[in-house]
Amino acid sequence: MGPRGPAPLPNAIHEIRGNPGKRPLNKNEPKPERRMPRMPDLVKSDERAKKHWKRLAPMLLRMKCLTEADAIALGNLCLDMSTLEQGQEKLQKTGLLVKTDKTGAIHQNPLLRMIAETSSRVSRGLREFGMTPSSRSRIVVPHSHDSNNRWAKLTRIPEAV
Repeated sequence: MGPRGPAPLPNAIHEIRGNPGKRPLNKNEPKPERRMPRMPDLVKSDERAKKHWKRLAPMLLRMKCLTEADAIALGNLCLDMSTLEQGQEKLQKTGLLVKTDKTGAIHQNPLLRMIAETSSRVSRGLREFGMTPSSRSRIVVPHSHDSNNRWAKLTRIPEAV
């Protein structure tokens, strides 16, 4: 059994929203570098997942929602998206209802359950990265519009390599 209650919010969120409960904050919270993570081998071996990685990773980097520590989470999202696509394609071929081999009884295609579970995992992954309208409204990223700001130039995050 995992930890009880809601997941703790990162300190960056407390800085933005305030800390009305006055609970002590983790002063030693890890702060991974904002840069393109290395694509996991499992993603590399799945062409669909690799396609999703190549589309999502640069977008998340531009949104300032991706760090070097996010490779596994993004990889899982891409693999789940690949599984979901494959399940939906198979469902289109086999249909919503299937017959059993022995009795010939008609019942719901087992793919429907797999698709529902995978859809749920994809939705959670998208929310984790701020890729749904409601989750984006909860994320605040720093904006540096001042091109003459020397500090902003020094701390600029390089684009995807």
